[in-house]
Amino acid sequence: MTKVVAAVLLLALPGISGCLKPGKGKTAYVGATVIDGTGAPPILDGVIIVADGRIEQIGPPDLVKVPRGALEMRLDGRWVIPGLIDAHVHLERWALSRYLAYGVTSVRSMGGDRDSVVALRNAILLGTENGPRLYISGPMVDGRPATWPGATEVRNPNQARRAVDDRVLLEASQIKIYTKIDRRLLEPLMAEAGDLHIPVAAHLGKVDAVTAARLGVRSLEHMSGVVESSLPDPSRLYRAHNDFFTGWRLSGRSWSALDSAALDRTATALVETDVAVVPTLVLYEAFGHLSDREFIAQLDLAGVPESVQEAWDVPDLIRRAGMRSADFAGFRASRSVQDRFLRIFLRAGGIVAAGSDSPNQLLPPGASLHRELELLVAAGLSTEEALLAATREAARVLDSDTLGVLRPGAVADFLVLSADPLEQITNTRLIERLVLRGESYHPDEFKTGWEGRQPQ
Repeated sequence: MTKVVAAVLLLALPGISGCLKPGKGKTAYVGATVIDGTGAPPILDGVIIVADGRIEQIGPPDLVKVPRGALEMRLDGRWVIPGLIDAHVHLERWALSRYLAYGVTSVRSMGGDRDSVVALRNAILLGTENGPRLYISGPMVDGRPATWPGATEVRNPNQARRAVDDRVLLEASQIKIYTKIDRRLLEPLMAEAGDLHIPVAAHLGKVDAVTAARLGVRSLEHMSGVVESSLPDPSRLYRAHNDFFTGWRLSGRSWSALDSAALDRTATALVETDVAVVPTLVLYEAFGHLSDREFIAQLDLAGVPESVQEAWDVPDLIRRAGMRSADFAGFRASRSVQDRFLRIFLRAGGIVAAGSDSPNQLLPPGASLHRELELLVAAGLSTEEALLAATREAARVLDSDTLGVLRPGAVADFLVLSADPLEQITNTRLIERLVLRGESYHPDEFKTGWEGRQPQ
């Protein structure tokens, strides 16, 4: 009887092993040129094996074989890049689908209403809302009086430390400090943040960039504090920041007065601290053209609800900001100097991460990050350096080694493009497929119900 059972089992084994398909539940993306975000040369005819929302294997076809039973998706004649990361946004629920439609798979939310950003983060984590990976700061931390409603106003060192503690309890990814935080408040805040291992991002006004970076600030938003670090006496700018728009106008215009020697000194000092710069050139471009109807008319506002476009109320912004013709001209004149600083900073070894400041006025989410990449290239970065600013370098700002790169163990967030982004950076817009958390989508799937229109 035992011999009969053994014989039956031996006969059955080939059939059983035939049912065990090692690739079952896996997807193989085959045939594309893969730009993996590490800075390595592109992988020709690449093979990417995705399982359980992560990349299991990646490489050329002679090293990575498609496992039997895997779903194979041919991408011949296409290019694959990591999902884009927008390192500076102010997230709103309506913008979620727009980020995804434009290939932005992760965002760094730099402020916002506490309850709404936490609710959005939790909904995305639970899968009840489809959106990019969300890294929140919670409300901004500002001095007295706080610039914007909802910001946390701190008046003394003890309150500054408590603001850090509150964001740790919130499980924030980083802390965002604002323009009225001076050195007296920054020092205890940074000490507490260092003890609790939470990074601090800064939109500076009353502290220069080098001082803030030496105290441990992780990123300089909008290149803030660079002008103050480059001037012999920045006290006039510090006083101007008693009012947000007065300080913003003066610092925005003051770039044009900086020479290359001053920029070089500041850039070298910043590189020594390992601080990252999030330039948001697209924001400076917008402020230089607030009164330019032709500039506004060419913006890609598809998917931006008309109610939002009306709420932007650009004429009111111009009035509130006190912008006059000299300010518009000053912002535009400063752009070439900002570009020069970025070139110096990057060549010295600095970290540049791409951010858009969307969806603030004239900064539509998704499209503004692509415009930022174009402006980085126009500033003198190579197409690869610009692409890395929205992938690997932005992931560094988030302290993540599984975002912004395509390698075994990384999250399966990537874009399939119809043209080579290293040949032309605008090709990042030519998205045929988006893979998010291992699931494949067509960009049009995120455009259902869009209300926005291109203005005439």
